[in-house]
Amino acid sequence: MSGTIVRIDELGDAIRKEIESMNKDVIEQVNKAADKASKQGARDLKATSPVRSDGYKRKYPPGSYAKSWGVVKEGNVLGVTQYTIRNAKHYQLTHLLEFGHIDARTGRRTRAYPHIAAVNRSATEQFIREVEGMKL
Repeated sequence: MSGTIVRIDELGDAIRKEIESMNKDVIEQVNKAADKASKQGARDLKATSPVRSDGYKRKYPPGSYAKSWGVVKEGNVLGVTQYTIRNAKHYQLTHLLEFGHIDARTGRRTRAYPHIAAVNRSATEQFIREVEGMKL
């Protein structure tokens, strides 16, 4: 719109169009920042998730929990896309490993392996840094 001559009766429409185009640019940059932070978070979870090292024969091989972290692109509300980092195959274990639980066989509490909270914090901080550093 810079350098464009607008009649006074069209000024309101011209301002509205400029604000809408600015909003689209901001939403696009926020979506890119969210995508980048979520993908980095999934990579961090793959690297920091606990890996079972016991010698028992189990249904799933060691390392399968860590390998199954990924990002899901979800609903689009007013143009803003939501990204969720999730464990696709072993979602049942996330809470049990993060906080520990009572072992059904022994009745004792298992050790907690906190790995999700730290990655959640770092991904959130990365997203905030990128949004604050946006150039409009």
